[in-house]
Amino acid sequence: MPLIRLILLLSLLGTSLGSRALDLSRRPQGEAALLTADQAFQLVEARRDPGGIHLSWLIAPGYYLYRHRLAVEPADGGAALPALRLPPGQPRHDEHFGDVETYTTTLDADLPFAAGQRVPTRLRLRWQGCAEAGVCYPPVTRTVDIATP
Repeated sequence: MPLIRLILLLSLLGTSLGSRALDLSRRPQGEAALLTADQAFQLVEARRDPGGIHLSWLIAPGYYLYRHRLAVEPADGGAALPALRLPPGQPRHDEHFGDVETYTTTLDADLPFAAGQRVPTRLRLRWQGCAEAGVCYPPVTRTVDIATP
């Protein structure tokens, strides 16, 4: 009986998410195929600077990242981190999330640390984005080493 419940739960979960979040085979008009999440949202920099840690993404044309779906935490499960400083995003009405802010082209974010405060050398980052074609990716989680100058 538990197996039947699990199958039912998974099938209900799939229908509640909708095909928009799951169907990565759909293609934007004029493109051969959708990019992978790593191609669409490239984390190109994670480095320590005098004020803390700087993070930078390149976002492919026709794709966008959600502001409210960006998160950072210590990879080692250590002390809580300061709030991630993000620039204002572009307003958008999303059929699943309502009114949100998104980023296209690039995103530069900073994790500020006070002088003398312990700065982690590894972070766990999470982000989520979509293609303008109407296909959204599942959240991406990456653990990154922080480059030092």
